[in-house]
Amino acid sequence: MLTIYLKHKLIEVFSKNVESYDEWYNTPLGVHVREVESKALQYLLPVKGRGIDIGGGTGVFTNVLGKGAWTICLDPVYLMLKKALRRNVDVVCGVIEQAPFRSHSFDYAFMITVLEFLKEPLKALIAVRKLLRENGVFVIMFINKESSWGKMYIKMAENGDPILSLARFYTISEVEDLLNQAGFKIVEKIGILDHPPTLPPKSSPRICKREIEYCGAVFIKSVT
Repeated sequence: MLTIYLKHKLIEVFSKNVESYDEWYNTPLGVHVREVESKALQYLLPVKGRGIDIGGGTGVFTNVLGKGAWTICLDPVYLMLKKALRRNVDVVCGVIEQAPFRSHSFDYAFMITVLEFLKEPLKALIAVRKLLRENGVFVIMFINKESSWGKMYIKMAENGDPILSLARFYTISEVEDLLNQAGFKIVEKIGILDHPPTLPPKSSPRICKREIEYCGAVFIKSVT
């Protein structure tokens, strides 16, 4: 019952913050983050195929691969999906644990800052794996708990931020363990946001392949 309550609470909070969530990506920092996250997804994901953006919200990243691929946005927050529809994104309202799709029906899947809000992360990752075909690609991005960004978000959560207070943050090794337990094989790791969150970036968005433990966010690519 607690898990059900927490899911409803999460949906309620995100429903109340749809506009601020979407508008943040139009701020200077938001534009930078959107660009570098899009760049990372384009680097790690297949250039074509059928995919699913899990917890894709307003569809900011759903169509990042362009016309060569088809991606559907799955999210439990109806008001978020209304925004996604305006971006010409195909949407389904639901959660990954009960996603209305056949097993082995997708070539790739990705999660962007979703793991932090999953109440049963292993169960969700196992559900993702079941949706992917053989050699399917799964890319997960998460806030690095041990980075300066992670520490900032943890402090914001402790101070009562309505969204972050519902999040759980992970170290890189913790996410690796979850992926391994779910049956995925990790093939690559990259980092982004290698500058402190209090300072604007001095260069164009870049992907880090070394010293990712210092990056604010980490992408892990794995396969079934």
